[in-house]
Amino acid sequence: MLSRSFYARDSEIVARELLGKILVRKIGNKIFKSKIVETEAYYGTEDPASRACKGGDLRKVMKNRAGTMLVYGIHNNWLINFITGKKGIAEAVLLRALEPLNFSERCKGPGLLCKALKINKDFHKKDICKCKELWVENIKNKEKFEIKSSHRIGVSSDLSKKLRFFIKENEFISR
Repeated sequence: MLSRSFYARDSEIVARELLGKILVRKIGNKIFKSKIVETEAYYGTEDPASRACKGGDLRKVMKNRAGTMLVYGIHNNWLINFITGKKGIAEAVLLRALEPLNFSERCKGPGLLCKALKINKDFHKKDICKCKELWVENIKNKEKFEIKSSHRIGVSSDLSKKLRFFIKENEFISR
């Protein structure tokens, strides 16, 4: 399980460094493992694509302690983010795509990966650093890969900085 200090950094750094890590989901007695292959970084109210711009509960949760999970619905899908940075400053990283390692569900997109791993509103505001049903861990044998970046997908207004990160040529990234 990754430590809180991993998440307590700038969202762009966390988004890059989550690539290649293993997302583990425990459902009953079964363990599902997948490699994180695509992420997006989000900032506070100055970021037009951020949930912090909308106000309400999502903005408040984005200001929570690093490692808090932010789960919200959009277009009949759940999306999962991890709060990053310092408490009181809205930052988060969205999981965009996973490479399944021991199962075969589709995880090419934030809604699909949540559906495949049964991630829903029950995880909202939980601590990824203490959760027994969902956590992130380091990969045992570090593989070498190139990280590419682009503008975030599906946002009508974006920052000039490229904040979508993915493993180059990975067949499981969203399109």
